[in-house]
Amino acid sequence: MRAVAGKAKDWADEDRPADTGRRRFLQGTLIAGAAALVGTTIAGAKSLIPPPFEFRGTIENTFRYGVPESSSNWVLQKNLQFQVVHVTDFKLWDGASTLWREAFDEGGKAISGTGFPALIICVEASLLEVPTEFESYVVRRDVGGVPAVFIALYDRCVHLCCKPGWHYNVVPSTLHDYVTQPRTLLASPPQDPIWCQCHNSQYDPVTIVSDIHPPPANVPYIGARFVHGPATRALPCIPLKLNGTILEGIYDPGDGGHPEWYSAYC
Repeated sequence: MRAVAGKAKDWADEDRPADTGRRRFLQGTLIAGAAALVGTTIAGAKSLIPPPFEFRGTIENTFRYGVPESSSNWVLQKNLQFQVVHVTDFKLWDGASTLWREAFDEGGKAISGTGFPALIICVEASLLEVPTEFESYVVRRDVGGVPAVFIALYDRCVHLCCKPGWHYNVVPSTLHDYVTQPRTLLASPPQDPIWCQCHNSQYDPVTIVSDIHPPPANVPYIGARFVHGPATRALPCIPLKLNGTILEGIYDPGDGGHPEWYSAYC
C-alpha cells in the first residue's frame, strides 16, 4: 500500500490492473483446475478402497487354552492346549492363560490374532469377596470336595497392557511390600497373587471390587483388586456362566456383559 501526503491510502484508491478480464480468466482456470484435481483424487481414492469386509464364520464365547509356550504346566501335561475350557479340568488354585471369543472361519480353523486374552483361576470359595451385583457372574462348584469359585479376568495389565501371569514364577520377597495384603496369602498353603512381570503390578483374584477406568474413558467396572503398583486400579473381570461343564464368558450387554470394560484401555 502506497502513502500519500503522510497517511495511508485506501485500498479503493489503488490503481486497478490494466487487464481485469485476463486476471479473471486466470483465476477461473486455477479454480477449475483445482476442482478437477480434487475430483480426480476422490475418484482415485474410491478405486483404492477395498469393499467392506464380510466375516464368514463364528465367534465363540467359550475360552480355549493357549499355545504351548504360554500354557501352564498342568495344561501341557493334560495335552489341553487349544481345547475348550471345562471346569472339570481344574484343581483348586489352578489357573490358565486362555483366549476368549476367538473367531473361526467357515472351515472351523481359528483365525490368528482374534480373541481376548483371559486368565481363568479356580479359587477357594471361603476366601472370596465379591460385590453383590457381580455374584451371579462367578461360577461356583466343588473341586476335589472343596467349595471353589471360577474367576475370569481380562489378561491385560491396567498399567501398560502387558499380560499378567498366574503362578508362572514365585513372587520374590522384595515385591511383598503390598498396598493391601492379598487374601490369597490366607490360603493353605499361601498362594501368590496375579503378577505382571513387566513392571511388577499384582492383583488379588479373591478380592473382587468395584473400580473405574480413568478419564477420558470414565468407565465403571468390576475387577480383581490391585495390591502392588505401579497399577493403581483393579484388573477387569469377565462375567461367567456355566454351560454343562464348559465355561463361557458373557459379552452381550443384554445378557449382563460389558464390552466397554475391555475397550476402555489398551
